[in-house]
Amino acid sequence: MKIGDKFVIVLIIVSLLFGIFIQYVLRRNQEKLLVILSDGELFMKVPISDSTNLGPILVKSKEGFLYVIVNKGKVKVIESTCKDKLCIKQGEISKVGESIVCLPNRISISIVGTDKYVDTTSY
Repeated sequence: MKIGDKFVIVLIIVSLLFGIFIQYVLRRNQEKLLVILSDGELFMKVPISDSTNLGPILVKSKEGFLYVIVNKGKVKVIESTCKDKLCIKQGEISKVGESIVCLPNRISISIVGTDKYVDTTSY
């Protein structure tokens, strides 16, 4: 392996680490919103952070209801009228893109980011 090859490998590794670091910093500073949909309609949309404490929040739908709490920016379903209780068993969510869905009650809980930047194009 020649000195030029080593230089290219080191350059690739450094640029990859720099890219990962930039993505981490940008996502960390991104504002998060808690979005709750009931029967396909917006029930609640509130900003959350690592210090946000809300709840219990009663979310009703035509099929049933559930209770949601937000503790230190982590969202969790604590009670539900659905049979299997999978929404409770899923646990906490806290990152952008994560969601909890209760299909029997037709309720979805998601954390979305407020970043307007789109890095891909879809058709």
